[in-house]
Amino acid sequence: MRAALAGLCGGNRASYKADMRARIEGSEAGAAAPRMVLVELLTVAVLAAAFLVMFRARPGYVDLLLAVVAVGFIVAGLGRSRRLWDLHRPDAPGETRLLHASAASAAFTLVALAGLFAAAFIAAPGDGAAVSDRLSNPRIVGAFLLYLPWALLQQFVFQFYLLGRLLVLLPVSGAVAITALAFSLVHFPRVPVMVVTLVAGAAWALIYRRYRVLLPLAVSHALLGSALHYWVFGRDLLANWLGVR
Repeated sequence: MRAALAGLCGGNRASYKADMRARIEGSEAGAAAPRMVLVELLTVAVLAAAFLVMFRARPGYVDLLLAVVAVGFIVAGLGRSRRLWDLHRPDAPGETRLLHASAASAAFTLVALAGLFAAAFIAAPGDGAAVSDRLSNPRIVGAFLLYLPWALLQQFVFQFYLLGRLLVLLPVSGAVAITALAFSLVHFPRVPVMVVTLVAGAAWALIYRRYRVLLPLAVSHALLGSALHYWVFGRDLLANWLGVR
């Protein structure tokens, strides 16, 4: 697990990285990509900002519809996205990316869950009974299972699409920071959620940039999202989504 975390910002694969750098500098895609990507991302940013301002209070299905439209847009340019990622991928051929990504995601998730567990005691009103009810609600399992596809969808949008394009324009630190900020801003105006998603978004972006595997990030996202709502906010997601009591 320690080795997986240590490799998030790179590794000692100098020869492989040198080969990839030569491909970037010598390819037409590498030369033309920044200008095209900048125009594309500015267009998306303007449209997204207009949507968030116009629909500050919106039902969940509106977010779902927006995400489906975004995924359709991304799938239309799937081949180009893959080529952009191939220009700056840090992993070496044959690396066990799923295992390392899972280890890094698990480490972050455990630390984050510990923080949410502690926050539950601060956020819950009254005596310890309220905390116990929040932490022991069995519906969190069902909420996690329903949350997982939604989490995978979001990770696909922000990591595969957005982060991949930002890395064409910016160094790793800047691309990760903007990806995390964008992920936080789509949760506007829920400030507590925005703070949590800013931190989590940065961690997930670092992991994806290093290993390019989405599923462990989606599992982490669904676990932490469910825990945040049940433990800290005392909100029954399953009841809200399915209309049950």
